[in-house]
Amino acid sequence: MSALACLRVVVRSDQSHHSEELLGQLVAKFTTAFLEVRWSWPRKFSAINPYAFLLNDPRAAELDTAELGRLSAELHAHLFGEEDADGSDVTVLLFEGAEEAMAAFAELSESQLAQAMVDPLAAPAGGRLSRITPDGQRLRLPPNAGGGEADAPGSSPQTSGPHAPDRDPNLEAVQGIYYSARQIFVGDVVASTPAEARTHFSLVDGDDHLPADPTAFDADCVIAAFRFLAESPSDAPIYLPVSFSTVLRPSRRAAYAELLAILPASDRRRLAAAVYDVPRAPSFQALKQLRDALDARFSAIDLRTHDPAFEIEQLSPEAVTSVTLVLPQAEPELRLIVLKRFIARLEAYKRRRIWPGVTNIRSPRELDVALEARVPFLTGPGICRSQTRPVGGRPWPLEQLPVPANFAGQRPQPA
Repeated sequence: MSALACLRVVVRSDQSHHSEELLGQLVAKFTTAFLEVRWSWPRKFSAINPYAFLLNDPRAAELDTAELGRLSAELHAHLFGEEDADGSDVTVLLFEGAEEAMAAFAELSESQLAQAMVDPLAAPAGGRLSRITPDGQRLRLPPNAGGGEADAPGSSPQTSGPHAPDRDPNLEAVQGIYYSARQIFVGDVVASTPAEARTHFSLVDGDDHLPADPTAFDADCVIAAFRFLAESPSDAPIYLPVSFSTVLRPSRRAAYAELLAILPASDRRRLAAAVYDVPRAPSFQALKQLRDALDARFSAIDLRTHDPAFEIEQLSPEAVTSVTLVLPQAEPELRLIVLKRFIARLEAYKRRRIWPGVTNIRSPRELDVALEARVPFLTGPGICRSQTRPVGGRPWPLEQLPVPANFAGQRPQPA
């Protein structure tokens, strides 16, 4: 028992400002990233061309379409922006049939696909064509081929079922990394939050905003990175979350490698890893495994620790790019005590030629203490709130921090 189908992504190219070549590259990258996350093992997929993918589920007689429904809305958001991201300019088609028919379907032109959606004779013989709706239902095409009714996710086309609940695209965001010496944002930290989550996810807003499922969060952020790389106003790096404990777990390391492999090698200089949940004293072997897993895709590695006494002396010079202290969720005075303990050891970071940073900065007092100590890199809601567009590369006066939420790219007013 094994289910096979050809997935086709149809994008209204006339609605995109991208060139035809770039559009194909973006669709291929986004769809691959999406399937890496949603189409979990033992299910498999392979790319036939930038717009067509062969899907396989060895455990099922028919593919479950519930997870595929989000592809149109999420890809629409990536290509055309967040507004009205209902997938109206992106159509996801599924063709099931003989391998020869699926191969022919994969090569149909945009105009031929449009004809096949209304004329059953225009589709390759020996197959069944469906459109996957944003809520995961399977709608037979042409409509009269299945009575015009949508099938419930995973059900057979002849059997109607309850509608799957509407699922909105993830809420993708960035928060700027501030370089205090030059009063400029030098990068952005990516976050991605499921629409149904109770609070937003973020590496820079403290423990209350850390994800419950680090693996899913990291994978969603990889998907989000493609859009932010395209939308960044500069070459400032984009920092992607990487769970220290997960990437070093032998059972998960191969899956992480496959996930990170979808990141374009050509963008390595613009990608950095923000490694969170790092212990106080990571071993030499652990750091070596971390670098082996990340070096091929990331030009910089930042270790994020909750311990102000992080054993920086145990690291070899330039073992990583930076170490960032995460201020605790605690009373203001305790937060300041932790910050000052970290600051007292800045000279050790200088000797190791490893940049220090502080995140989850919330108050003007915390900012003042960090500035007085000349901590170079600062993040948190007191520095930059959640943005829908990257801010890396933008000068910003100290007097006008924090950057308000979703400031939409306007320049700061003169102080």
